[in-house]
Amino acid sequence: MIIPRLVIADERREGTVPPGVILAAALKNAGHPLRIFCAGPDEYLVRLTALVTGEDVTVLDPYSCGSTRVFKTLFQFASKSDRLNIILAPLGKRGDDDAFILFPQAPELSRILECPLLPVVFADSSAAITARVLEKAVSGIAAQADIPVPAVLYASVLNPREYQLLEIEGGRRAPLLSLGYIPKLLERNRSTLLELCLDAMADRAAFPVKAAAAQLASLPGQVDWNAFWGFARLNQEWTELPEPFRGKAAGLTVGVVTHSGLSLEGDNAVRLFSYLGCSVRKIFLEEAKPALDVNAVYVPHGPGFLCAEQLLGKQGAREWFSGLFKSRKVVFVNGGAAPLLGESFALPNGKQYEGMNLFRYRGKYGMPSDDLKKVEVSSLEGDILLNLGEKLRGYLPPYTSVVNPGDSAKSLWSVKDPGNEKEKGFSGWNQGYGVATDLCIELWSNVEGIYRWLVLRKK
Repeated sequence: MIIPRLVIADERREGTVPPGVILAAALKNAGHPLRIFCAGPDEYLVRLTALVTGEDVTVLDPYSCGSTRVFKTLFQFASKSDRLNIILAPLGKRGDDDAFILFPQAPELSRILECPLLPVVFADSSAAITARVLEKAVSGIAAQADIPVPAVLYASVLNPREYQLLEIEGGRRAPLLSLGYIPKLLERNRSTLLELCLDAMADRAAFPVKAAAAQLASLPGQVDWNAFWGFARLNQEWTELPEPFRGKAAGLTVGVVTHSGLSLEGDNAVRLFSYLGCSVRKIFLEEAKPALDVNAVYVPHGPGFLCAEQLLGKQGAREWFSGLFKSRKVVFVNGGAAPLLGESFALPNGKQYEGMNLFRYRGKYGMPSDDLKKVEVSSLEGDILLNLGEKLRGYLPPYTSVVNPGDSAKSLWSVKDPGNEKEKGFSGWNQGYGVATDLCIELWSNVEGIYRWLVLRKK
């Protein structure tokens, strides 16, 4: 099985758009068919990449998937043999005195997927400093595992003369092929996560990045685009994994609520439903009468207060959604929309509003940010999703929470910090066959549990 694949690991700089996003969009503009993956969790990278490229983005996080086997199954199912499968990941960041802090995600993904890693480093300092940074990054990667690093690409290069110096100085310290560079004038400032999720601002926030990508793709000889394919095809043949749950839920239709405020988790859940054999249908809250002819409904994660008006303010949508729980429809509300379902919820400005009153808790929202904490949940006594002892993994968004639910809210799950095994609280509430959680759960972390939940109405 041949899967052309390549990790593009870019240096990160506060306030600047990751250059890997511009590269991905430029690759598409240059006519190369892509399947895009992002190292996770990284909500900003997922949302910006989807907006700029117009492609679905799948999040790859070995921890959240629960095991290497499941992680590889996700990649195997989501990848395409006739496309360039690129994985965008952070390379690291600069410290004091030209030190370079290497992040673990890119080398880990490259090792598990057995594919080359292409570093992208900022080069708007002197050629000597940039070359030292590149040398430290490459040696750090080599210290982690035997990972092929065949080439380098520079970002924010001031002029062609500076690039010539980079080729000479960089070649002395790290003998890599240079694929070209992104000019400094195409560097873009980073917008806020909230801007990327607002209907009125998302396209405007993404436009400068789209324009930079289009300009990069149009510059003749600026980047060796065909080399990306060459490196992606250098991989060992993919060892196909068995897929025991593939197609087991065939015949079911899952409706996925679609809104710009519910767009930060990637398409992993949709991929899982398709893997299980389900048909997937988009449900738009703007519809006068949202879909009724579905077997299950899934609400993705995002800053849910942005869809509060459509979900709670429109009588048709409110009655439809509350009716899902009361009619014992199979429903999963993942993350950011869950606070809307309690007795009340507070916006980032402190104003409080009545919730949907499906659960006995109070929701609270802050301003969207990237400080995500990985978590593991386990069932307290067995429930409609998890058997006793089973677990799910995901992360805790810092801007969405449930305030002091107490015993009356009847939480399903205990939440732990995987780093120190300390309990962080409780989450997961159910009514009928519906489940809501203020965590962003990776459904691939328990494929069997999701399958059992989907087929509840069949029993």
